[in-house]
Amino acid sequence: MIRKICIAVGLSAVLIGCSSHNEQKQLELLASNRASILHAELPIKSGPLSIMRASSKGNIIEIMMIYNNDAPKAKSTQALLAQSIKSYCTNAETLSNLQAGLAYRIKIRNTRGQLMIDQLIDQNACKKYAQKQ
Repeated sequence: MIRKICIAVGLSAVLIGCSSHNEQKQLELLASNRASILHAELPIKSGPLSIMRASSKGNIIEIMMIYNNDAPKAKSTQALLAQSIKSYCTNAETLSNLQAGLAYRIKIRNTRGQLMIDQLIDQNACKKYAQKQ
């Protein structure tokens, strides 16, 4: 009887471990797919901001941007970061990705290559954003 219980508990643990591994693998594949779609459209230029690279690591989609803060009508880096968070947390497509378990890492460099912003945007960042509104 004890042997059967031990076997049942062991099998349950294995199945639970497999299902969480499959979930993680699906998130990684989704992140890779989203990054590939973005990468195919690069470079994207919008005013002083240029999106130069998109890749994925695990369930995180990494987006590298170059920001010309010397350009006319360029915003401060804090205003740019706030606008980026707002955009990712309110856009239906990115919001559904965040709710599925993906995250976005936004890296913004100036024209000299210096890192100005390295921000992870996930569901927690969107909750903080919503509380400020």
